[in-house]
Amino acid sequence: MHNEPICGIDLGTTNSCLALLRDGTPEPLCMEEGSAIVPSIVSRDDATGRIIVGREALNRFAAFPHHTVRSIKRLMGKETTVFLGEQGYSPEEISSFILKYLVTKGGEAIGREIRRVVITVPAYFNDAQRRATIKAGELAGLEVVRIINEPTAASLLYENVEDEDAGDEAASPYILVYDLGGGTFDVSILEIKGEIKEVLASCGDSALGGDDFDERLIAFFLRQIREQYGHDFSDDGDRALHTRLKAIAEQTKITLSDAPFARISEVAVTVVNGEPVNLDLELTRKEYEEMIADLVEQTVVKVNEALKEAHLECDDIGRIVLVGGSSRTPLVQERLEQLFERTVSFSIDPDLCVALGACVQHGLIVGEPLGHILIDVTAHSLGVKTSDSFDPESGDADFFSTIIRRNTAIPTRKAELYYSNVDNQKMVKVEVFQGESESCKENSCIGSFPYSLKPAPAGSPVITEFAYDKEGLIHITLEQKGFDNRKEVTLDIRSNRLIDPEEAAGEEKIVNYMVSKGRKLAARSDTPQKLRDELSALLDEYVAALGEGNEASIDSLEERLLELMDEIEEGAGDE
Repeated sequence: MHNEPICGIDLGTTNSCLALLRDGTPEPLCMEEGSAIVPSIVSRDDATGRIIVGREALNRFAAFPHHTVRSIKRLMGKETTVFLGEQGYSPEEISSFILKYLVTKGGEAIGREIRRVVITVPAYFNDAQRRATIKAGELAGLEVVRIINEPTAASLLYENVEDEDAGDEAASPYILVYDLGGGTFDVSILEIKGEIKEVLASCGDSALGGDDFDERLIAFFLRQIREQYGHDFSDDGDRALHTRLKAIAEQTKITLSDAPFARISEVAVTVVNGEPVNLDLELTRKEYEEMIADLVEQTVVKVNEALKEAHLECDDIGRIVLVGGSSRTPLVQERLEQLFERTVSFSIDPDLCVALGACVQHGLIVGEPLGHILIDVTAHSLGVKTSDSFDPESGDADFFSTIIRRNTAIPTRKAELYYSNVDNQKMVKVEVFQGESESCKENSCIGSFPYSLKPAPAGSPVITEFAYDKEGLIHITLEQKGFDNRKEVTLDIRSNRLIDPEEAAGEEKIVNYMVSKGRKLAARSDTPQKLRDELSALLDEYVAALGEGNEASIDSLEERLLELMDEIEEGAGDE
C-alpha cells in the first residue's frame, strides 16, 4: 500500500479541483465554503504582497481588476508576462499559485502533506503547453507524476463506475467525451481495449465555452440598461461593470440549468449622471437558449467532425460522457440526444469527473487497488402527468413530463413550468410518476396530491420543482407564478408515502391530506351546520373509496371535496 496521498488535479480554465483516492475510491476534497470547486483566479494585494487564490480572488476581481487574473490556462506555453498590479509573472508562475493553493488546502483537509500529483490537460495541448504545466507543478513544490489528457481521465473514471443501466452500449469500446468548460470546448473519441486507451479523434474550439454564454447574457443586460436608462455602456470599457455583469450572468446561467426562469434583481450595477442603475428583470430558459443556440450548434459541428475523423457513426459510440460545468445546459443535452437518438445524462458531477479520473490514474501508476465507484443516481426518470396528450381509449390525460431524468446524480434539484388549462381553474391533481415511457399508464404512479389554484385566466404558469435527496425523499414545491400561492410536500419514494409538512410535520403516522384538512374544517364552530354535514358525508365517502381503491370515485370526490373546502375557507354560504 502506498503511504503518500494519491491525488489528481484538474487545472481548469475557469475552475480547478483536487481529488484523493481513499480506500480505492476517488473523492473530491472540499476547499472553500464546503465546495471542491476552486475558481482559477489569482490576485495580488499590493499593500502586503500577498498572493490570493480562489473565491477570495474572485471577490476582489471587481474592485481590483488590474491586480487579478483569470483564465491563465489560455496563456500556458506562451512567452508572455502577466501583471498583477506592478508585479509581473509568467503564466507558469500564476498556475503554480493555483496548484500550491489546492495542495495546501487539500493537505489541511486530510491532515497530510501532498507532494505527488497527476495533473490533467486538454487533449489538444501541444508539447510547450504540457511542459509549462509540469513546470507550474514544480514551481509549486510538487512532483508531477504524470500529465494526462482530460478526456482520458474522464473515461478512466467512468470505466470504474458500476453502471447496471449501460446495457448493450457497454459492449462498445468507443467513448465520446464532450467537454464544455468555461473557456474551451473539446470533444474526444477514445477506444478502450483493456488497459489500452487510444484517442481516435480530438476536435474542439479553444475560444468557445461557458464564458461565451455569459457574454451573450451580458450583452442582453446591457441592452436592457440602454432601453431603460438611455445610456449605452457596451463600448464604455467599464471593466468594473463588465465584471459585475459577468458575475450576474454566471449565476443566471446556473439557475436556468435547473429552473425554467431566473429572476435578476441587482441594485446599483453602475451609475448614470450620479444616479444608480438597477437591473430588475426576468429571463426564461427559452429566451436564454435562443441567445446561445448558435454556440451550442458550433459544438455539435465539432462532434460530427470528431466522428468523421474517427471513421465512426453515432450508433458506434458506446458511452457519451459529459464534462465541464456548461454541459449542464439543458439545450446541450437536448441537441446531443437529437444527434445520437438516445438519452444523454451524467451520473457524475461534470465539474469533478476529470480530477476524479486523474487520481484514478495516479492510483494505477502506484499500484493502488481500485474498487468500483458507486454513484447515487436516480434509477428512473421522475415527472408528472400533463395534458399534452390523451389516452385514446379512456380519453384521460396521459403524457409523462419528465422533471428529473434517469441516472441523474443525487442529490439534485430541477424545476419545470406548466400552465393551467381553463379560466379560473380551481385545482389540479398533481400525479407523480416514475418510468421512461411518454405514456403515464406505462409508468408507475408513486404519489398524488391536490393543489388549489387562485382564480386566473387559462395558461396561468405553475412552477413545479423536484428536489431529490440521498435519503430517497422527493421534496416537491409548487408555486403559482404571480400569486402568493405556494405548496410544499414530500414524497418518500421508498414507501410511496406522501408527507405534507403543513398537515403532518412531526407526526409519526402520515395522514391523508384531504381527510386531515377536511376533518379540521368540519370541526370548526364557525362553519355553517349544513356545510359541516355535507363535508362530513363527503369525507366518509372519500375514505371508503380510498379503502376500495376506486380511482374514479377518488378523483371525483377529491374535486368535490376541494371545492367545498374552498367554499368553507372563503366564508361562502353563511347561514
